[in-house]
Amino acid sequence: MYIEKIKINSFGKLHDKTIELRPGINVLEGENESGKSTIAAFIVFILYGMKSSSVRTRYISWNESSASGSLTVVTGKGRILIERSAVIAGSKDAVRESVRMTVTETGLEIHKGQCPGEALFGVPEDVFLSTAFVRQLSGARFDGEKMSAAAENLLFSADEAVNTEKAAEKIDAVRRQLLHKNGKGGAIYEKEQQLAQLTSRLEAAKQSSGELINVEAAISDLTEKRETAIERRERAREKARNYETLENLRRFDRLVALKDSVAGLYAEKDELLAQNMSPSGHFPDSKYIGELHAVSDGMAATSASIASVSRQLDGLRDEASKCPNRELYSRLTEEDDAADEIVSDVESTSARRTTSAIMAVLTFVFAAVCAGLVFYFRERGQLITISLFSASGVFAAAAVVSFIVSVTSGVRLRRDLRYYGADTTDVLRDRIEQIKEDAEQFRRVDEDIASSEAELYVQYSVYDDEVREARELLAQRGIEAGGGDDELAEALNEALDRCEELYDRDCDIEEEINRERAEIGELERQLSGVSEDEVRSDAEFINAAEIGAINAADLKREREFTENAVLRLTEGIHELEIRRAQLTASRDDPAALAVAIDNISRELEADRSRFEACILAIEALFAAGRGVRASVAPSLRESARAYMGKISGGRYDELGVNASFGMTIFADGAYRGLDSMSGGTVDAAYLSLRLSLVRLLFRRELPPLIFDESFSQMDDARTRSMLDIISGDGEPQSLILSCQGRESRMCPDANKITIG
Repeated sequence: MYIEKIKINSFGKLHDKTIELRPGINVLEGENESGKSTIAAFIVFILYGMKSSSVRTRYISWNESSASGSLTVVTGKGRILIERSAVIAGSKDAVRESVRMTVTETGLEIHKGQCPGEALFGVPEDVFLSTAFVRQLSGARFDGEKMSAAAENLLFSADEAVNTEKAAEKIDAVRRQLLHKNGKGGAIYEKEQQLAQLTSRLEAAKQSSGELINVEAAISDLTEKRETAIERRERAREKARNYETLENLRRFDRLVALKDSVAGLYAEKDELLAQNMSPSGHFPDSKYIGELHAVSDGMAATSASIASVSRQLDGLRDEASKCPNRELYSRLTEEDDAADEIVSDVESTSARRTTSAIMAVLTFVFAAVCAGLVFYFRERGQLITISLFSASGVFAAAAVVSFIVSVTSGVRLRRDLRYYGADTTDVLRDRIEQIKEDAEQFRRVDEDIASSEAELYVQYSVYDDEVREARELLAQRGIEAGGGDDELAEALNEALDRCEELYDRDCDIEEEINRERAEIGELERQLSGVSEDEVRSDAEFINAAEIGAINAADLKREREFTENAVLRLTEGIHELEIRRAQLTASRDDPAALAVAIDNISRELEADRSRFEACILAIEALFAAGRGVRASVAPSLRESARAYMGKISGGRYDELGVNASFGMTIFADGAYRGLDSMSGGTVDAAYLSLRLSLVRLLFRRELPPLIFDESFSQMDDARTRSMLDIISGDGEPQSLILSCQGRESRMCPDANKITIG
């Protein structure tokens, strides 16, 4: 048998995937996590279903609540389509599976109610997984004892459905029916008890028949009450059916109304879009509104920042205008020696004034003395008089010049002192230091002014960019904001309000559509399988007013009450009938009881003989099963040895296989356990055993071999040998799942399929 096509509707992370396969080797390549192992698990699912909660949790999605698909296989009996689905029914632990096998040529369903894997191959799932399905990560290994028992079961008879364990279980079931292990149950125990009871009844006196009369009367009374209760129950059921019919009618009406409403909402949404779409095809969304908010807030913040910086700049300029002597302040802050030079110049002027005044006084005195000597020597000679007169004139002129220089220096000194705000030269230096400190303060004011002007320039640049962005955003809606900043801000606010209004309405419509569609889905789920025509036809004969006045909770309580009443009365009648039967039986005569005792005694003896026979049969059956295991081991060993020799290139051509499928390998002159060999050698040995078991156990159809990353621990030579074996004539189809390109390179003729 080989798989022709895999169709995955939903399984794990795979959806709507189709894979075409061919006989021989098929290499399915893909990266890790691409779904290769999921495909392998899907094949097992189609053949054998999902038997564990872990598999269901892994491969059934909560979103879709199901796993489904199909395999098209070609067998000796023709092409067969196998379809299977698993649907969650409330929780992951409650899964409803359905499977169907049909012959594609005729469309006839075959093997109805059977497991496809068991029907096609004649082996259960655990045998398939331990032979034909080689998982990744050392998946070639399997439980030898368990497989040995499975082989025994399959080979014990020509019919694979009969096996040692099942036969033993059936015989043991007969044994348990006869007598439980604890001796407190079974037919033998019951007949022993019955024999004791009959013996006791035989010895006891016949009981009075008065109780039987009372029981008969009680049965009659309860039967009459039960008939009345049944009538009430049927009326309650009819009310419940009518109530459900009217509820379904209401659901159908609501469904129609909701569909009309959704259509109207879609029309309203289309109209909203058509009427408010800009010429460029723009409709406001959350991103666009966010951008409008951002630019609007940015312009407001930048405007506020510009106003703040402007106010700060005006204050700094006003403070700078109060500078009393900018030239002097600039000199003091820019020249390091300016203060010393000023003080030196003023002190020089003061010294010059003092010196000139002293010279003026001295020269004036010398001029006066010379003038007095002229009068004193006027009669002694003209030459002396002229010399003294000349000297007096020179000293007088020098006195005048010195006086002028002194006066001029004094005027300049007073002017300089006034200029610097000092009364005397003694306080001038302190005054200059104070002026220098004031100059530093005004210099910092100038620096702050420059910084504020730069910041104001930046803010204006930012504002210009924001204005440009605002105009571009408004242009998307076909809005041209002319005029100044106030008009732009007004247009921006109006656009923002309108866009938010449109967006909110669009969101409201979408939310209402989603809500009503969800309600439509719930109603369709509730009405699944319900015929609207039948509901409307049935509703015509229902008194809607009467049923509508019924409270659902009261109706439920009434129905439960009537159901329980009928159940209680039925149970009471049953108990009385049992008692009546007991009383009737107690009226048997001793002869009848003696005959009954004799019959039960013979039956008891026969059951005891059957019980002993069951014990002997079980022992013989297990002895025969052990013989089957021992007889299978030699042929299985020869087949596995041949495979192992081919895989290892003749290095390991001696392989031991015992009755429990434990293996040894001949290496370095002795048989050794597999645990002493390398991982690749162990995998090769188990693969050899698996191939041999496939030939031995699969008698109806050879299954496709599935290798999920099974050659990862083998070197290239062994891998090539393994591929040569499984690609030979008469070998079954092989599916090699690999994340590497090695296998496809070694088998250029293989059917290569890329996954992912």
